[in-house]
Amino acid sequence: MTNAVSSNGVSPSEPVDILLIGLGSIGSVYAYLLERSGKARVTAVARSNYELYTTTGVTLHTDRFGIIEGWKPYKVVRSQAEALANGQRYAICVVCTKCLPDVLPNSVLLKEAIESGQIGSWNLIQNGLGIEEDLYQAVKHLGTPVMSSPAWIGIVTEGSLVRWRGKDTLVTGLYPPLPAKETSSGEPRIFTEREKDALKLWVDLLTAGEGYVHPTDHIDSIRFSKNVWNCAWAVVTGLIRHTALQFSYLSPTEEGYIKDYFMEIVDTGFKSGLLYEGMVQYPAGDTMGDAKSVVDRAWTVLTGTARERGVGHKYSLLIDVEQNRPFEVEVIVGSVLNIAKENNLVTPRLEFAYAMLKALQLEIIRDNDKKKVKKADEVGA
Repeated sequence: MTNAVSSNGVSPSEPVDILLIGLGSIGSVYAYLLERSGKARVTAVARSNYELYTTTGVTLHTDRFGIIEGWKPYKVVRSQAEALANGQRYAICVVCTKCLPDVLPNSVLLKEAIESGQIGSWNLIQNGLGIEEDLYQAVKHLGTPVMSSPAWIGIVTEGSLVRWRGKDTLVTGLYPPLPAKETSSGEPRIFTEREKDALKLWVDLLTAGEGYVHPTDHIDSIRFSKNVWNCAWAVVTGLIRHTALQFSYLSPTEEGYIKDYFMEIVDTGFKSGLLYEGMVQYPAGDTMGDAKSVVDRAWTVLTGTARERGVGHKYSLLIDVEQNRPFEVEVIVGSVLNIAKENNLVTPRLEFAYAMLKALQLEIIRDNDKKKVKKADEVGA
């Protein structure tokens, strides 16, 4: 069935159709919140977990809504082609996969959906910084709005059990955003009515589903703020293959060496204008201090919590390294390095970390390619 879609992508009499790419932990949560609104139905493209979501479904174990057993979205398909069959249109395509431009760029991942012309707007719930540009360049000739939505949420999947702890926080903005700082050059950025309608629809649906969503005109600043923690902690823990707990035992001198690396990241944000004193820091909602306070906070929160609990938070980058999967080196580290270069900043520690991670990433990719060839040979034998 094909919805009649108005200018803002919503039918006045039927649920809004949403296409979701990536039915993992985050995808499950936002598919649930969208459908909880009673105003949306989600068609999800699943691969490795297709059988699970088309048979028993999963159990959502949540602090906010209790235990939801046997949950599955409105429809689960194996491919974009299947989701787009018969001219089915979607008001929003929500992307919840890892952003890996050096492995599978978003424009390639979403090629079928882009070329179909059946997508009203895009929303990227992905980690990292600068994740939107590739998709934006692929769809800007169509005038299709692109939204960007970093998420803060505690979630772990164990087989058919999805543990969702605490409060979800999502900040959403249109891309390209308004400039982070006032400039006198270039044309002013003006959001079109189509863009504003797309953002309003998304916020309204999530709000109706009791999701916590905060719209912003400066999504690049919010992304940089979140990425400080990833670029700092995900990197160093991924490189040593241990959590922040191990760093909590360092001497003050050794601690200073790591903080110097953190400072290069934060200083890049401040000197580029993407970070500034007084901006809102999510998910707590407090205001940002100076660069040193941002570094000290990032250090103290992670090491302090790790010592208190006896175990450190395990970032997804570390999990990917442990499981020999490609990780988000370009959007977590490479993007910050690019901004530093654009602003003529000297960042030797950041460059070193990027080179080390690239070497690790390339080895993982080569190893996986060898395994694919070996498996193909065994099948063909």
